[in-house]
Amino acid sequence: MLLRLASPSDPITNAVLTGFERSAPAIMQDLEFYIKTGSADSVKRAKATSTKSDIFRALNEDNTPEAYTPVYDPVAKKIVSFDVKVDVQLEDRNEDPEAELAQLTVIEAESVGYSLQEAFFEGNDDVSEGNPLSFKGLRALADEYGNIIQADYGIAPVGGADNTIITQQQQFIEELTNFFKRIRGGATHAYMHEDVKTRLLTIAKNLGYYRTAKDELGNEIEMIRGVIIRGAGYKENGDLLLPFTEANDTSSIFACRFGERTNLTCLTSVGVKARYAGQIGNFLINNVNMDAAMHLQAPTALYQLTGITLGSNDSP
Repeated sequence: MLLRLASPSDPITNAVLTGFERSAPAIMQDLEFYIKTGSADSVKRAKATSTKSDIFRALNEDNTPEAYTPVYDPVAKKIVSFDVKVDVQLEDRNEDPEAELAQLTVIEAESVGYSLQEAFFEGNDDVSEGNPLSFKGLRALADEYGNIIQADYGIAPVGGADNTIITQQQQFIEELTNFFKRIRGGATHAYMHEDVKTRLLTIAKNLGYYRTAKDELGNEIEMIRGVIIRGAGYKENGDLLLPFTEANDTSSIFACRFGERTNLTCLTSVGVKARYAGQIGNFLINNVNMDAAMHLQAPTALYQLTGITLGSNDSP
């Protein structure tokens, strides 16, 4: 289920989710959550290959034995938390501190949402490389399972009149569609630098790969071969996520398949839960918490394609 469905529907929580929707679209629109109480979950990992020698049997014969030992992954929840507060002195000045608190809750949630969107890609709980309090993002999960592919044709040049450029564009989009097929069952979503998304969709339209559809809310989504194409979004300072700062000034594309407690998923207790904490000292306070942990239940449900560039002179 999506985060809004997993969360309570009270006005304060709705205000927080409204802020998140403005700045954390991957968390709000795409990521599939499942609810389980407790501080952690033990999730049976999907089988990479079948050990069953034959799925058929003769009449009055036993099934072919399948020797399989399940592998369970421990998934520990991480806590996203922040407070929003307003000075009670506003009431003595004939202003409305409750209305101010509600407005600031949306604004602060939008700010936190940018950090959530970045953590979706770059979160890392490794003590030496990241923050042990953070959940793992797509980059860390792909690295953990060795699901990193170097692009052979990662150049997406502008233009279309030159045969060399047309060839490079076709090689790029064919490699990308083949990359999507690495995910068992097919990718549902792909994420990339906003400039790569713009270039990719332009090429896809010219080559006939581009499609559109409507999501459950009636919003238009852009697709290539059935895969929803998303820009990675922004940091709060306006910088674009998945920048061209990898080897040789390149970026990456992440493709994944979401599911509830399957494929790429997210564990939570109650989604986002916001509470009015009342007056503490000179302030009225809203307290917001969300425990969550992204988990790759099926190792084939996420891959990273490296070596992506717009061309020799186009990458930011």
